[in-house]
Formats: sequence, structure tokens, C-alpha cells
Amino acid sequence: MERRQDNRRLYRREKLTTALLVKISIWAISIVIIASAITFLTTYSNARERVITVLKRDLAPTLERNQALFNRIESNADILTEKFLNQYEIARATEGLAHQFDEWYEETSPGVVRLKPEFYRGITTYSRYFENLSAFLGPRENPINDEFKIRVLAAQHALNELGPAWQKDVANTHFSMPENALLIYSVDSPWGLLADKDLVITDFSVVKSTLQSENPDRAPNWTGLYYDISADVWTITYQKPIDLNGQHLATASFDVALSSLLSDLTEKKRPESEHIVLNTKGDLIAASNLTQEAIVERSTLTSETYAEPLYQQLSHLVTRENWTSQSFILEDEIEGQLLIVDKIAGPNWWHITAYPLSEIRKQAVDLPIRLVAAGVGLVILILLMTYWLIQREISKPLHEVATVASLMGQRNYQKALSHRAASIKARGEVKQALDAFKTMAARFISAQTELEQQVESRTAELAEANKQLDALAHMDGLTGLFNRRAFDKDLSAATESGKSYYLMMADIDEFKPYNDNYGHEAGDRALKRIADCLRDKTPLKVYRYGGEEFAIIIPAAEPIEQKLNELREAIVELAITHEYKQAKPPVLTLSMGAAPLKAKEAAAGTIRWADRQLYKAKSAGRNCVCVE
Repeated sequence: MERRQDNRRLYRREKLTTALLVKISIWAISIVIIASAITFLTTYSNARERVITVLKRDLAPTLERNQALFNRIESNADILTEKFLNQYEIARATEGLAHQFDEWYEETSPGVVRLKPEFYRGITTYSRYFENLSAFLGPRENPINDEFKIRVLAAQHALNELGPAWQKDVANTHFSMPENALLIYSVDSPWGLLADKDLVITDFSVVKSTLQSENPDRAPNWTGLYYDISADVWTITYQKPIDLNGQHLATASFDVALSSLLSDLTEKKRPESEHIVLNTKGDLIAASNLTQEAIVERSTLTSETYAEPLYQQLSHLVTRENWTSQSFILEDEIEGQLLIVDKIAGPNWWHITAYPLSEIRKQAVDLPIRLVAAGVGLVILILLMTYWLIQREISKPLHEVATVASLMGQRNYQKALSHRAASIKARGEVKQALDAFKTMAARFISAQTELEQQVESRTAELAEANKQLDALAHMDGLTGLFNRRAFDKDLSAATESGKSYYLMMADIDEFKPYNDNYGHEAGDRALKRIADCLRDKTPLKVYRYGGEEFAIIIPAAEPIEQKLNELREAIVELAITHEYKQAKPPVLTLSMGAAPLKAKEAAAGTIRWADRQLYKAKSAGRNCVCVE
């Protein structure tokens, strides 16, 4: 009966252990969930910045490519201008050149002169080959004189020489003149042969904007978006007026086709993003949610003619705000949208990327969810291991101890002495307790007082053993240095302290060849000597990180490079011969790397930084110090 009562007490004790594990589980999982909630609050900003960085990285090539195109076109206009002026000066200095004009140009209707079709199809004349050129000299007030003929020929030669080089960047290259004339290099269309005979190009805003009366400052300009009827394309034009001695000679111009340019600017970089191109008036140039066919078929859309909600909001925002920055971020200016705004110089367009804030929040939630899942999984794994270890190392051995104790309490000394626990791997204090009980059973004739004294003595011994075990748990058995467990504990404490420290990681250079050739016993002796030297040369704790690696946590106030070099030189002075080493000198040496500890930084990150510096020291030839 008494034995059954003892067993019930043991069973309740085991249930208590299980209940304790359940409580630990609840607390651990709660902590993980709270940490995840805190993580969400702190990671939203990071998620926002990450999305902005990714979108900007995706946008950068497109914006840079198109901005570079506009810059090249403006630069090419300078080159074309210089070439025209050189050709014009040469033509003026050459007598009788005007007769070439009469040979190459023909009157196709009263008052209208065009370059002959052969110059578009390809012709060699006067030792020069001409191709893809056409010209339209429309109705004018004054007759064609020799100066005008020379100017036209100069423009023709300049286009023939430079036009082919730029056909990949622009739709065409051309010169317009205030006398209602236009010469064009184009591989797609002989515009000069197709232009209406009654066309007066100076009546239209594009060429008109280059006249001295309309542009007294003589500034180059980008036109707005317009539909070229003859070429059947939407285009923009860059124009640079060319004046000489107050006379407007010509305008160097380039047409840029809309389709390829805008499809590049509005190509979706991310499925959730929208890309919109607006001019400074808020008119829609192009958008990722507007088909290319719709762009080609329409005139420029305005907030009055296009009711798409996002465009409406952006158009009002552009016209309301007087933006001066070239690139900036707006959040919640349009509800639920993050806006990345970039200025495209040249045509003065605004490229706006709209990204839903809900997607950013979704990404911000992803990390805490993964943290919860990983944390719960880790807690469960640790608890299972803890439960197994408690059962194996504590519960079962203590059950045997309790059994022997119960027998002793019943004064059944003979049975207690003969009790065997062969299936239980009792260790340490538990094994000592079993042996002690059996010893007490063997000495049952001793007085109760002596027995109590022995128990008291054993208890003191156990307490001392616990102290020694705790010390041994933080010491490396071979070198006597602090071990990896002590290192992890001290590194975490240093990181959390808020004070400035450096972490030094050291590695014995080419230690494997040493072990392979001198033997592991010699290797162990060498490790001990190096460990003793490091411990003697510094008052700081020295840790054996693993194998032939050592670590020291050094206060930032210390002259770290000097200290580390002193330690390194001390190891060299040990002169532990290593004839199988490739690097000089032929003795065992240390390579050291050090990196600063950052407050609250994870230990793994700090170790990686120090390892990188150690790797740099190795790469630099070993036996050296590398500090970040």
C-alpha cells in the first residue's frame, strides 16, 4: 500500500514536469507573437523603402536611356549646325556652285521646287553618293536667288553626310528654312516628294516657333506632341535655329517617333505598378494602362476628354503643384498610392509610377508571419528536445533515486543495496546519489546522526561540484581558454551593453599541413602554446572559437591595430617551426580580422563582419591584421 502511494507521488511529479513544459511553451509562443507584432511596426518603413529602391532600380535604366537619347539629340543638333555652317561657308567661297541646284532640283508645279526622286532612291553625282534625301521648296513671296540655292545645297550636303549616323536614334533629320523650305533625311518616307504643293510650313506651330518673330531669344526648343500627317506618326521635334550675322539661315531639327519611346517609358516594371507620362499641363502623353493602338489613334488626352480615375487625380496634381525637384516620392497624395515622380528634361515631361500602398503593407506583414512560423517551429523543436532530455537525463534517473530513497525510508536496506538500474544511464550527481544511497544501505548499522552528517557532506560536495561543472562548462578542455559557450554569452552581453567594442577573429595560418606532417599531438601542443601566449599577453578574455580559431572582444578605446599586431608578433616570436608552410616565415603565425560590434546587432552578423576581415587578412598573404 505504501509503495503504491509512493508511485502515485512520482506520477504527479512527472505530470508537474509536463505542466511546466506547457507553461514554457505558452510563454515562448507568446513572446514570438509579440516580437512579430513589433517587427511589423518596424518593418513597414523598411518594406516601403525596399519597394521604392526596387522600383527606382527598375526605372533607372529606362529613364537614363531616354534622357540620354534626348541629350544625344540636343548634342547632335550642335554637330549638325556646325556642319551646315561649314558647308555654307565652303559653298559661298565656291564660284558657280548654284548650277548644281539647277541640275538637282526641278519645278513640279508653279512655284514649287523639289529635289529629284533619284536623290531618295540613290544616285552618284559629282563624285558623291546621295540617298534617302528629299526636299520641298514651297510657295514663297520672293524668287529663288543664288544665296538661297547655296544654302539649300549646304543643308543637303550636311544631311547626306550626318543623317545616316543618327537614323537609329531619330525618325528623321531635317533642315527647315524661313522661305517655306524643308530638306529631310529619312529612310522611311520621301517627305519632300509627298508634301502638298500648297503647304506653307511656316504657318504651323512647329516651324513657326523657330522664326525670329516668334523666337527672338533664338533658343532651341522641344515641340509638344503632334501628329505628322505626311509620315502618319505621333512625334516630337527638337529644333535649333541657325543664324549668321542676324540672318535666320535654317533650323536644324530631329523628329522622334512616339511609339517606341513611349512604350519603353510605360512598360510595366512590376505587375502592381502603373506608369504614366504627363506634360506640364497635365495632359496624358502615355500610360501603361492605355494600349499603344489607343495612343496612336488619339490626339493628346486631357482631364476633360479622358475619365480614367488615376489619370484624373494625377492630372489635377500636376497642374496644382509647382514641382521644382527632378525626382521625389509622394505618399497618400493620391489615396492608397505611393508615387515616384521623375522629370524627363528636354520635352519637360513628368514620368509618374503609382504603386499600391496595400502591396507594401502585404510585404511588411510577410516577414512577421514567417517569423511567427519559424519561431513556433523552433519553440516546438526545442521543447521536444527538452522533454526528451528531461525524461532521459533527469526523470528516469530521479525515479530510480526516488525508488532507492523509498526503500531506504522503509528501512529495507538489503533491497535498496541489491536494487539495480542497469537500463538507466545515470550521470553526475544522480549517479553519485545512487551510489551514496547504496553506500548508506551497506552501512545501515551506522548511527542516524552519522548518516545525516554524510548526507550533509554529500550535499556540500554536490554544491561544489555544481560550481566546478559551471566553470568547466565555460572552459576549453585542451587550451584552458574560454570556450564557444562563454564566447556566445559574452558577445551577446557586449552587443546589448550599448558600449563600443571590436570583435577580433584569429586563425592559425596553414595549421592543417602542420597537423598532417607533425601529428595531432604536436598540433595540440602548438595550440596550447599559442593559447598560453595569447592569454599571457592580454588581460582580456581569450576564447577558443573552434579548431585553430580564437576570438577576443576588445573595448573600442583600445588601440586595436597596435594591440593585435603585438599579439601577432608574440606568436611569431614563439618560433614554432612549420617547414611545410607556403607563406613566410616558416613558423606558426596568426591572421587576424576585426570589425566593430554594432549595438543590438545579431551575433551572427557581427561574426560575419569579423570573418570578412579575417578572410581579407588571409587573402593579403596571412600573418597580418585587417581591421574594418
